[in-house]
Amino acid sequence: MPEVPRGPIAKEAATAGRFAGRAWRIQRMVDEDDTAAVMTDIQFASAERGIVTVSLNRKGKEENQVWLTRNGGTAWTVVKLKDFPVSVHMLDESRIFLVGRDALWFSNEGGLVWEKRKLPKLDRAARDKGMFVNRVSFADEKRGWAFGGGKVFYVTSDGGLTWAPVPESEALGLKSENSIWLWMTWVTPKSAMIVGHSASAPKDGSRYPDWMVPERATRRRLMPTTTMVAETYDGGVKWKTSVASTFGNVVRMRSLGTRALSLFHYGDGLEFPSEVYSLDMKSGNNTALFRRKQIFVQDAVPLNGGGAMIVAVAPPGRLNNSPIPGRIRVFVTPDGLGWSEMKVDYRAVGTRATLARYDDQNIWLCTDEGMILRLV
Repeated sequence: MPEVPRGPIAKEAATAGRFAGRAWRIQRMVDEDDTAAVMTDIQFASAERGIVTVSLNRKGKEENQVWLTRNGGTAWTVVKLKDFPVSVHMLDESRIFLVGRDALWFSNEGGLVWEKRKLPKLDRAARDKGMFVNRVSFADEKRGWAFGGGKVFYVTSDGGLTWAPVPESEALGLKSENSIWLWMTWVTPKSAMIVGHSASAPKDGSRYPDWMVPERATRRRLMPTTTMVAETYDGGVKWKTSVASTFGNVVRMRSLGTRALSLFHYGDGLEFPSEVYSLDMKSGNNTALFRRKQIFVQDAVPLNGGGAMIVAVAPPGRLNNSPIPGRIRVFVTPDGLGWSEMKVDYRAVGTRATLARYDDQNIWLCTDEGMILRLV
């Protein structure tokens, strides 16, 4: 299977179009002695206002925070949290939902003050496996959906005070302990899609993680995975679920209008660690947009004019899922045709990275190693 795009990717070439000459620079980073940082999510509701969720470990003591900006990241306000932050969902500049490990939190003041609410109780099979809710997505301040471990996802009509399982997800013929919903994207105010996957854990009898035995991981045969999809066309009143056998796990789906990018991660036994597909939501056509050897894509966002931006990690060793941070790399195509690699501050490293796009001129990314970068 050939790489996509074929041939070398240009650096700062004419194929960058309107992005030529732009670069990624660090706005803020955790650089304190005896302090480790984990950034879990980043979102911007406008070109000025955004939020980053952070967990610090200072000499073994955990401190959970959100960082808030009102000027595009030039300055950040730190607000302490009472819960480990998993993800955020911004309705607008003021109203924000935050998924914690223990509860759902809501702010009507741009993240400065948080009110504790409830997360749904996962079904027993998922709870027994130690699974938890990963994300929420709200259509307005009252109506929203929560999902994560297990085949069931949940709906609320009172802003997260109470939750009910979505019947269509309960009817899926899959094992909850093997299933996880990971991402929800809105195509129109009435149509949305939730994606996830279901797969049994590998049975190789080893107690050691892959990074300690890389030879085992690279020899492991790639097994089929069940990709789960739930779609609604009436604002979430009814859902249509479907499953398909695929290789790899779908971990992201981001849309712009009726075009979406879906990101798949593969095991270490495949020559390509990841692959990005471009999906036409009207026709259902799905085409490979980006796959490269030794480039582990972490996130991808669609751009105007058929373009796309991709953030990836260059694994420092033989394993894609190595715990050792790798160099952050960013690739862009303004039209879906020619690709260029963008300049990224040499200090930017991580094992995971997340993009936050408000528009094509205002894009940020954060790494799990405690760095925030902006496209300038």
